[in-house]
Amino acid sequence: MIIYLIKSSLCMLLLWGFYALFLEKENMHYIKRFYLISSVIFSLTIPLVTFTYQTDIVFDTPGLDQPTPTVMALPDEISEIKPSVDYRSLFLWSIYGLGVLIFGIRCIKNLVRLTKKIKINDQLKESSHTNVLVNDSIIPHTFLKFIFLPKKEYKENKIPEEVLQHEKTHVIQKHTLDILFIEILQVIFWCNPILIWIKKSIKLNHEFLADQTVLKCQFSLQNYMSLLVTYPNSSNQTELSSPINYSLTKKRILMMSQQFSKTRAAARLLLLLPIVLGCMLLFNNEIVAQQKNVSYAKTIQDTHPDKKIKIRVKGEQITVNNTVANLSNFANIVDEKTKQWKDNELTEFQFDIQIMNSDDGFVKKLNDAYRKTRLYTANPGGHDLIPPAPPEPEIPNIEIDDVPSPAPAPKVSGVTNAVIPPSPPEAPVPPINSSQTEENINVEIEQAMVEAEQARIEAEIARNSAEVEHEYEIASAVEAAEHARAIAIEEAQLGREMAMLQAENAREVAERARAIAMEAAHRSKKHAHLAREEAMKHAQLAREHAQKAIHESHKAHDKVRKQTEKARKKARKAMEEARQEQQKAREKAKKAKNI
Repeated sequence: MIIYLIKSSLCMLLLWGFYALFLEKENMHYIKRFYLISSVIFSLTIPLVTFTYQTDIVFDTPGLDQPTPTVMALPDEISEIKPSVDYRSLFLWSIYGLGVLIFGIRCIKNLVRLTKKIKINDQLKESSHTNVLVNDSIIPHTFLKFIFLPKKEYKENKIPEEVLQHEKTHVIQKHTLDILFIEILQVIFWCNPILIWIKKSIKLNHEFLADQTVLKCQFSLQNYMSLLVTYPNSSNQTELSSPINYSLTKKRILMMSQQFSKTRAAARLLLLLPIVLGCMLLFNNEIVAQQKNVSYAKTIQDTHPDKKIKIRVKGEQITVNNTVANLSNFANIVDEKTKQWKDNELTEFQFDIQIMNSDDGFVKKLNDAYRKTRLYTANPGGHDLIPPAPPEPEIPNIEIDDVPSPAPAPKVSGVTNAVIPPSPPEAPVPPINSSQTEENINVEIEQAMVEAEQARIEAEIARNSAEVEHEYEIASAVEAAEHARAIAIEEAQLGREMAMLQAENAREVAERARAIAMEAAHRSKKHAHLAREEAMKHAQLAREHAQKAIHESHKAHDKVRKQTEKARKKARKAMEEARQEQQKAREKAKKAKNI
């Protein structure tokens, strides 16, 4: 388990490091989303994969090597073996289980908090998502198909359309599933810190994807950049949600001004291939040799070196002494090749067979056909096309109660508690028959000399084969080292060129962003100055209009007052005249009455 965690963590670190150096600043966000998720899955599965390759099985002459006798030493006292408790493994598994429990509780707590927030607040369903109106003042964020919005600002239409489209993109593209996947892996592999960095990279790429969709909806780039800077921010968000994140505003603004380059993207993806191949070779479970090719050579006797049987099998193609054969006529061709051989020559020949990439079933059928040949039946012991592997020495099952107490061992000077096994009993020497003649003894001596010479020839053949194989391995190793050196030089050159290209692109992007920022700041300053002057002009005009209105009001008031005074005087005069006329009329009436 520890080896698996180490391999998966190192593989994950290498792939994430490649992403951070070469892919994060590229404007290919859909490819980056697939890469981040795939790199995690690849890192967790490659340590479980076992690779196999094919090797040749070379059989020497069978039947010559005798099994080495096994000497089993018994201890003085046989004690009962008690299973020991591995407290170290128990302690490590306890710590791992405690970490899984803590991180699992944290994940469940976040899910319960989001579920509760959905249930207790108002919901407005739309075609693609559901708006959850929260009474508190929050930053808009998403979880699955739910977008959490502040209720007051939503009712008053104070939430910008760009923000709503941004959160809607998180829902449509199902960004929450990526975060949930990493969160579950963090519960299981909580001791792997690389997952924290990968989750941050995934969230940042989600923001890039949402920004890209907002700009495709024909929103103003300048207004959206200004919104990113001025919109309020809050850090109190649930880990499983996708809030608008303004802590990385600079990266997002630079990414909006980044242009997509097919050449640069293709170069970075090609640079990824040796990284993936290196991870497959370094962090796999095991590389196992799959023994498919068989090479078997045997010399029965050296008295007839011209008597040779050379069989080559590749797949299902068969040749016998350079004659093409198949399963049906294989036995006939072998009998035809040995037709002129005498009976004693059928047991004194050189046998050479090589099998390459053939199925076991086909080899078995070929072996059955070979057993029907005259060559096979003429050999007393017989020999198949593929000799069986030598049996493993069997260890006798000795009951502890049946083991006799060993005799006390003699002490050896300079060695403590050394036990010398008793020497095996000498084989009894058979009595020499008086009728045995000197001729029989000479025959046995000659036979022993022939066997010794045969053993010497076989040893020489084995030595030559070993030297050839050793030279081939040295040549292969030198060729592989030279090839690896050339690849390393090429990769280093490519890496240097890619680093220079990236540095140049980063400088260009920085200069472009600086120019845009300076231009925007200058334009904002100029607009602010013009607005201030315009406001001052409007205020001065308003002040003048107000003073003029006050002056006109005073003039109108004086005019009204004068007209009122004049009208009052006229009224008084008219009343006086009327009173005088009335007096005159009264006097006239009085005079008229006296007359």
